[in-house]
Amino acid sequence: MRYFIIGYKSSGKTTIGKKLAGLLQMDFIDLDEMIEKRTGRTVPDIYSRDGEDEFRKMEWKALNEVVKSDGIVVSTGGGAPCHCDNMAIMEKHGEIIYIKLDDDLLVSRLVKATTDRPIVRNKSREELQHYVKDLRNRCEHYYLQAKYVLDGKNPDIKKFAEYLRQKK
Repeated sequence: MRYFIIGYKSSGKTTIGKKLAGLLQMDFIDLDEMIEKRTGRTVPDIYSRDGEDEFRKMEWKALNEVVKSDGIVVSTGGGAPCHCDNMAIMEKHGEIIYIKLDDDLLVSRLVKATTDRPIVRNKSREELQHYVKDLRNRCEHYYLQAKYVLDGKNPDIKKFAEYLRQKK
């Protein structure tokens, strides 16, 4: 089995994915970390030097590689579901879990990320609110295609893991 964790940046995909993988006794893969290890560069560096299109190609290749493994929980980048045929790939090879947060909590988390994430660097709270609203307009319909929607504010990961174990 493969589980793919999707959601906006700073929604908790990696944190929740690691916990879920541990509870399910599965391997955890962070797609962005995989790309960084391969290239020896950070995602922000790839974005700024090579552009989004090049990064999306790398992301698509990495996703197509991880689906060859079984017994994994994969945390994708926030934009992965919205590009190429990534949602179709994930649906074909596993089950998708959307970590959903309300706008206010997402903005609060992004405020903390403004120093290390170029796409939100130096944005005011108001600018981040507009950014999140725009992201929802562009991405939410992809995220809602997920088989499961997990509350990112107070996720009961143990209960969710137990549910996944029982349905096997």
